[in-house]
Amino acid sequence: MRAHLLYPLAFVLVSCARPDTAPPEIGLVEPLGGAVAPGRTLSAEGYAFDPSGVVSVRVGGQEVLPPGEEGKRLVRFRFRLQAPTSGRVELLLEAEDARGERGERRVSLVLDASPPRIVVERLEREGNLYRVYGRVEDNVLVDWVVVQTGGRFDPLSLPKEATVAFSAEVPAGAVLLAVDAAGNRASRRIP
Repeated sequence: MRAHLLYPLAFVLVSCARPDTAPPEIGLVEPLGGAVAPGRTLSAEGYAFDPSGVVSVRVGGQEVLPPGEEGKRLVRFRFRLQAPTSGRVELLLEAEDARGERGERRVSLVLDASPPRIVVERLEREGNLYRVYGRVEDNVLVDWVVVQTGGRFDPLSLPKEATVAFSAEVPAGAVLLAVDAAGNRASRRIP
């Protein structure tokens, strides 16, 4: 009787198992927003996934799959690249699974030489403190904004977008620091 009860379950499980006919998925997680400062060495990180196991990952034709990762379903990889001084860099990411299926993805990186711009729209003084209202703009993506007071750094909780609005309460002499996705920096002293 028990075998009879398990038969429908086994049928459902077998019918749900599908052969792996799709190529591996591949992508980059770093650099954030695809922005790179020109002329700098780029450190990039990505992943590849396939149910039958990933056996090869290439970037621009060079193998980047770390030793010991071959055959795993989800692999992470890293590589370094020297960015040119201007324009766009297009990378060809390729992955191959254990069944010989190949997947590829083209990724464009923007060479960003411009630092973010800190715009103070309103400044209110109350005693020894200033309330600062403004925005940070970048041609690609603002990564983070902090307030530096002496040797202390207080990050502002802001989204990662091309333009972010902020408000902060800071003492006189504090510095607003903004960094974009390519690592370019800007600062502005208050007041």
